[in-house]
Amino acid sequence: MPKYVTTLPNFWEEDLAQHTYARKVDWSAKNFDHLNKDDYNNGHLLQSFNEELPNATAFKDVLDAHTASVSWTCIQPNVILPTHKDTFYTLRQEHQVELDDCYRYLIFLEDWEFGQFVGFEEATGLDRWVAGDTFKFTGHEMHFAVNASAVNFHTCQVSTFA
Repeated sequence: MPKYVTTLPNFWEEDLAQHTYARKVDWSAKNFDHLNKDDYNNGHLLQSFNEELPNATAFKDVLDAHTASVSWTCIQPNVILPTHKDTFYTLRQEHQVELDDCYRYLIFLEDWEFGQFVGFEEATGLDRWVAGDTFKFTGHEMHFAVNASAVNFHTCQVSTFA
């Protein structure tokens, strides 16, 4: 179940406005293997990771998560990020930790717009956030996101372990 952690001060607003995402990521990842790819064949995310971001260290510092991976994700209008569980594959391989020890901070980079939603299998979904709202959840939680709004939906993920 996602747990509200805090609302961070918005130190990234100018960086986000100027940022160009480094990667276009389709739904081919292993954590989407349970899906019928015919139904999810036209969507993708825009993402940037760690050194591709102007302020990854600031996110680690403010969350006291110094051994972490930081990413920004953009879900464009009319895109669904299908149901999945996070595997933390790279984090687990690099640090030899178990999935049970991994968790993710989800930080909303902009205020909520009608049509944006993050859903969880075992909890009420998230909406009506303000920029900086931060939630924490584990790799055992099935979740999805949808952007039915007319604007991009930007989030930051800080993945770390206990």
